[in-house]
Amino acid sequence: MTKKFTITHEFDCTPETYWRLNFDAEMNTTMYRDGLSFPEYRVEEFKETDAEIFRRTVATPKMDVPGAVQKIIGSNFRYTEETRFNKATKVAVFKGIPSTQAEKLKTDGTMRVEALGGNRCKRIVDFTVEAKIMLVGGVLEDTAEDNLRKSYSKNATFFAQWLNDKGLKGT
Repeated sequence: MTKKFTITHEFDCTPETYWRLNFDAEMNTTMYRDGLSFPEYRVEEFKETDAEIFRRTVATPKMDVPGAVQKIIGSNFRYTEETRFNKATKVAVFKGIPSTQAEKLKTDGTMRVEALGGNRCKRIVDFTVEAKIMLVGGVLEDTAEDNLRKSYSKNATFFAQWLNDKGLKGT
């Protein structure tokens, strides 16, 4: 099975400000630890060239999952995320690599940010979630979508507050 879905949010900043903050170490560390309550978040690798930004992070999400899903992914679930941001196209391509069942669980997608005018923008994240586990694949995909939607909603709230607190709203 494969599940595809899109999550969008609007922000009071330009796409340039959004992308700068998206790769800002302080903002991300604070957001994942405080805003999303992740027990673990760290950047393992960060490289920037004239053409792209590459970032590899490791995170342990705070998850609300059914018992059957917990048995499959284990109690110490975490993931590695690899993101490549193409500076020319302004599109980030990412993939999540789970700490368990990596050959059977896949999360990847793209993120783009569109200018809305008036120093506002819209973040559009297209996800593909796939769980190749007999009988519970659909439950895993539904759970992943639910957790991603909740996480990105909290992310958007935190991001908007960060813009406000740092005097970046409207920039």
